[in-house]
Amino acid sequence: MDNSPKHPGLTHNHADLSTPANIVQTGALHGGVHFHPPAPRTGPPRQLPPPPAEFTDRVHELRELADTPPGATTDLAVLVGTGGVGKTALAARLLAQTADQYPDGQLHADLAGFTGAVPTDPAVLLDGFLRALGVPAAQIPQGLEPRAAEFRSRTHGKRLALLLDNAVSPAQVRTLLPGEGAHRVVVTTRLHLLGLLPEGARFVHVRPLDPNAAVALLDALLADHRDDLTGPTSRSLVDLCGRLPLALRAVAGRLRLRPGRPARRVVEELSDEHRRLPALSRDHDSSVTAVFDASYAALPDDVARLYRLLGLHPGPTITLDAAIALDGGEGYDTEDRLETLLEANLLQEDTDGRHRFHDLIRDHARAKARGDEPDHPREAALDRLVEHYLRVATAADLTLNPRRWHLGPRYAEARSAAPPFADHATALAWLEAELPALDALITLCHTTGRHEATWQLCEALRSLFTLRQHFDTWLRTHATALASARALEDPAATGRILMTLAQAHLKLGRPDIATEHHTEALRLFEEADHPYGRASALEGLGTAALAEERYAPAVDHLTRAQEIFAGHGRERGVAMMHRHLGEAHRGLGHHSRAADHFGRAHAYFATDGDDYMVGRTLIARARCLLDETRTNEAEDALTGALTAVERCGARLEQARVHDLLARSARIRRREPTERDHLRTAHAIYTELGAPQAEATARRLRELDEPEP
Repeated sequence: MDNSPKHPGLTHNHADLSTPANIVQTGALHGGVHFHPPAPRTGPPRQLPPPPAEFTDRVHELRELADTPPGATTDLAVLVGTGGVGKTALAARLLAQTADQYPDGQLHADLAGFTGAVPTDPAVLLDGFLRALGVPAAQIPQGLEPRAAEFRSRTHGKRLALLLDNAVSPAQVRTLLPGEGAHRVVVTTRLHLLGLLPEGARFVHVRPLDPNAAVALLDALLADHRDDLTGPTSRSLVDLCGRLPLALRAVAGRLRLRPGRPARRVVEELSDEHRRLPALSRDHDSSVTAVFDASYAALPDDVARLYRLLGLHPGPTITLDAAIALDGGEGYDTEDRLETLLEANLLQEDTDGRHRFHDLIRDHARAKARGDEPDHPREAALDRLVEHYLRVATAADLTLNPRRWHLGPRYAEARSAAPPFADHATALAWLEAELPALDALITLCHTTGRHEATWQLCEALRSLFTLRQHFDTWLRTHATALASARALEDPAATGRILMTLAQAHLKLGRPDIATEHHTEALRLFEEADHPYGRASALEGLGTAALAEERYAPAVDHLTRAQEIFAGHGRERGVAMMHRHLGEAHRGLGHHSRAADHFGRAHAYFATDGDDYMVGRTLIARARCLLDETRTNEAEDALTGALTAVERCGARLEQARVHDLLARSARIRRREPTERDHLRTAHAIYTELGAPQAEATARRLRELDEPEP
């Protein structure tokens, strides 16, 4: 899917923001933003990377790996070898050949043990595994050990294939192992992880290709592009490359890139320019660096510059638009340069059009960016990259939630510009795909003193986090943004980040922490004299109090928020507070006051044409009526609510309507009608992974039990 800012689109959104299991709406959201919940997963995950097209030899290793242990136990194979020797390619080939033996899915994770950065957090990887297996976000526990236990439970008795790339420690692998079952787990590593022996690991050493296989690979990579590769020349090249597949690909790219230069001349250049080349078989890092240096030296100047600048990108994949931003020129020129890097095997292209470096090549590109790119152009390229992500992420967030008030200055620019996303779905897909890059960029901005960009990037992620509930990343990025906002001594920015952090804690069942953050945010917005911030912080305090069933304080906070909205002509904010106040007064047993608040809210939202908020208000009003056993009026309200929420596609609200209609039927002692509505509600709750599914299932069982 092409989600680049070059594509115009619409800004018409629908949503169901009701439960933390799916999509939520809290405190600082001003307006009825509509989102469709993500479609449920269909079929088992298929995450394994494809083996390279020129895969060569490895007959011995494949035969050794094919001898799986008998019985229903997990086969844990650890592929050990130097970087660039082809461990991942071998694992991908093996698992592709045996894919039909693992019908319950194929999972892949890069543990990033040798990137020079912090290895990937296993808790984050387990979150991804559980989501890939169809576990709703609200059912994924917090913390490493609870997630590992949940993963083992979800995989118990199944048959899955897992590829764990670039492991750096036994503990890192151990927490990612599935439950009991005939699984196949393949681990790639440069280290001897003997600590995995108690788990039944068997170790397969992946060594450089033998000379004949290495020559065959070089011939396959060059195909019909060269006719001067004699036997001795080919043998010299593969020996200089240490018979490492990664190095051979780099040299093949160099030979293809310079078709007019004799192959023998390339051999001479490699030998003369890099004194470390005689030690290729002993020190693969030096040898690979030497090969990459040679390929880099052969690049045209503009391509070499782009190669260096791509090394500045902090994420795992690079889109064309991000590359254009780094390059700072015309898009077509950047595409041509990327094509040259692909041909030189210094860059890889995924099936979705994204580009990525092999980890060793990324290190090389980053080293060249530090050593060969002058300071000012390097920092200017980073500024362009940050500006690109800020602009597009802001536009995506605005597409998802156009009615919420925003603090960052780029929202005003986005409102006046042509929308880059066709619709809600494409905006959400872009944010989801770019989240790893945005996460890394937030850290980079903070560490390089780009504090304004740090908190503004986090503000642009709010709708994504609200919708998809990536709590680990949410909390981590906003802790960084909070540090940047405080470094700026900006009270409004600090308050904004605190409120979004509070939203995360409220969804995680921590209303006490949410209250602390909203209290500090209120103080900061008073200091900044920001009325919408004050009102939103008060609203947040009110919703936190509602979560704790402290209805009297909730009324106080929400009334004060409503007064601010009214004083600044924010009618929608006033209507939202009426709905919240209706819920608070219902909790206090003040049904007539609750009905009055619901009526005022309904009048506004009906005039505004907001079906989602009309439906939610009528549902809340119906609860109040049912408390008083006014079933006729309640059913009238629920009929209107069902029409509204069906029209806007709010699935969770549809389930809630049927749930309440079942309650009304129970009051009327109409058991068949009650059962029908409960079944409908249960089906929708189950589809969405909502926690209410368990309660409706229990009520259905009670109905089906015979009378004593």
